[in-house]
Amino acid sequence: MKKYLIVLCALLMVFASTGPVSAEPAAEDKKTLVVYSSVNHQVDEDERKLDMLLSHFTKNIDFVHVSEFQPGDTKDTTHIFYYGSRNEQLPDSFLASMNSYEGTLTVIGHNQNQFKDHFSFEASPKLSNFNFMYLDGEKEEKIKIPLQSVFTVPVNEEIEVLAWAEGGKKAKPLVMEENGAYYAASPDVISPVSTLFGDVLHDIYQSSHEESHPGYIRLEDIHPLVDPEKLKETGEVLIENDIPFMMAVIPVYTDPETGRRSHFSDYPETLEVIQYLQENGGSVVLHGYTHQYRASETGEGFEFWDVENNTPIYKEGRDPSPIKRPDDFHTRDAYQDYMAELKDFERDYTETKLNKGIQELTGFGLYPLAFEPPHYTMSQHGYEIASEFFSTYVGQMQLSDENWQVMDSAPYSTSPSFTHGMTVLPETLGYVEPDNKQAAEEIIQKAEQQMMVRDGMVSFFYHPYLGAERLSEVIDGLKDRPIEWIDLKEENTKVQSDEVTITAADGNVNVDKNTFQLFTDSKTLFHYFVQNTADKVTWTMVGVSSLSVLLFCFYTFVSYRRLTQNERSDQVG
Repeated sequence: MKKYLIVLCALLMVFASTGPVSAEPAAEDKKTLVVYSSVNHQVDEDERKLDMLLSHFTKNIDFVHVSEFQPGDTKDTTHIFYYGSRNEQLPDSFLASMNSYEGTLTVIGHNQNQFKDHFSFEASPKLSNFNFMYLDGEKEEKIKIPLQSVFTVPVNEEIEVLAWAEGGKKAKPLVMEENGAYYAASPDVISPVSTLFGDVLHDIYQSSHEESHPGYIRLEDIHPLVDPEKLKETGEVLIENDIPFMMAVIPVYTDPETGRRSHFSDYPETLEVIQYLQENGGSVVLHGYTHQYRASETGEGFEFWDVENNTPIYKEGRDPSPIKRPDDFHTRDAYQDYMAELKDFERDYTETKLNKGIQELTGFGLYPLAFEPPHYTMSQHGYEIASEFFSTYVGQMQLSDENWQVMDSAPYSTSPSFTHGMTVLPETLGYVEPDNKQAAEEIIQKAEQQMMVRDGMVSFFYHPYLGAERLSEVIDGLKDRPIEWIDLKEENTKVQSDEVTITAADGNVNVDKNTFQLFTDSKTLFHYFVQNTADKVTWTMVGVSSLSVLLFCFYTFVSYRRLTQNERSDQVG
């Protein structure tokens, strides 16, 4: 009991300080309007794909459905994108406004033939397949891709083709410009088409981005039960190659059979390895709190998405009741009230998980600088909640609240409006698949394709349980590429929970924490603090005792020598 009282007193005397947060310089903004043609009149995955691309150049983006467009919507806009995701007759008022619009117009997909004042050609409504694409003048660097579709456009002297699609050895315009207006002949801008379109956007926005290729390597699924030797061995490869890296850390491992939870305090050797890697080039990314939901295993399960029902987390995992649908209610208001309750649950669930994750890692001396949801799955509401905790997001983005498998990446860093201010560092190359012997070669090939974009991101993740050899293989293949490896400690990042604020800039990480509240709110951290304190006191006592013994021995030895000398003197005398 006395030990706990001593620890509580020690907690009251512990305080931490924080340094100033450096503000990012304001980017040149260009007001952009996206006019879209979705069936449900709502911004959906198609518009979010475009949002990810455009927000690399501007954060000033508005969305309006073509049926709700008003001529005044074009006021002060520098760029308008019409995204024709379906074939339809466009309103006369919209077409009239576009005909007189003096800014930069870009048309994507369907209905290009209705913009007659901007284009001298008409795209055929019939789609053609292609499986290669390349930027104009760079045919020798063409990219092989899964089969995609393109509207056929007749080539004439009036248009400048910026990117080509090739299928059956026939090349067709993919992105083109005529008299300052642009047309992307693909029905959508999903990857891999977004790679070339993303580069052409530099021309559309007349961006002065210098050619550079940031990148990162992320060590994935680091939880208390990982093999500390393999983790350290893998990290040492990156340290030896002077490559800063990220570590996707999961604070709690949950055994699916017993339900037992393991924390880093239960595996101090693993914790020491992560702390060592953090001090030598690694930056921690919170990868969920348990990386599981219901009875799934940590690292395999989802956490912020109910994959069984393909919905956001709207209820406890043990609750078997189905999610109700609009036709289960007599009135629309009743359904909206029901949905508000579900979203309240999602908010409470997500906030609890993020708070616990940030605070538990901080208590163990691990300081998360970014967030990556398990399997990249999270609802749009979830992104809004996460933005209240993190300034930086790492990975791909889920684009639909109807299907978790609808996800994508931009080819470069971005800050789409649906992330509510978070900077997104996309994962663009995939990962080293355990059973794929060609995985390293495929990642290197994808890296070359990403570097066709003038500031394309080169990023992948790696599981430490594979050992160091296969990671070394990838690094050796990328050594000669001009990649600027991202160090999150050098970025302007901020992470904030109820009891912790973490900021990083210019290589320095500053932590402002309520230490007393941090350790008293968590039984795990409290016991960890008690044990650490007790260990330190014990070793201090051992040290003091050892010193006392040494001094006693030294005193005894000196006294004995003096006594011996005195006896000899007496005998001589």
